[in-house]
Amino acid sequence: MEQNQIKPSDYNQAAEIIKTAILQGQYEALKDENRVQLAVYFGVGKYVSFNSRKGGAWGTGALEVISERLRKILPGLRGFSANSLKNMRKFYEQWSMLDKSTIMNVETANSNSTIAIVELPDAIESIDIYHSLSFPDTVSFPVEDFLHTPFTHHIRIIEKIDNINERYYYIRRCASEYLSVEALKR
Repeated sequence: MEQNQIKPSDYNQAAEIIKTAILQGQYEALKDENRVQLAVYFGVGKYVSFNSRKGGAWGTGALEVISERLRKILPGLRGFSANSLKNMRKFYEQWSMLDKSTIMNVETANSNSTIAIVELPDAIESIDIYHSLSFPDTVSFPVEDFLHTPFTHHIRIIEKIDNINERYYYIRRCASEYLSVEALKR
């Protein structure tokens, strides 16, 4: 029996098909990694916010000390400098409406204005990265895009844009166009 002659172009096509599967798998793994990373940063941000803001137990310089201790007990750890911890706090505070444990009451001040009052729990003993985020069940909130947008991009958006709908716009663009931080800045 004679084997069919395989052309080099067949191997090239096979390599391209396999490459596509590998890249798709890597992309899917990164999406899940980003989702988990955002949950960790949100949880850490909540913990840092609660302990470093009004009535919190930590004083000035606490984030620097905590960051240094983290580096000592987890050698090689990256992304948890004092500045990064501040960014995590900012991320939590700007998206605190996604906190599952936050109770938000809406009160009408007068006929033309509404006030949202946020109540935080009395104490935060631990960081729950699995159950802290809760997304609104509305069409306007871009859940998947939010979870696929890298943390650094979220911080840049938060720093530059106050309007929630404009934030949604840039989050959608980051997720769909895979914008670099530099492209986002422009």
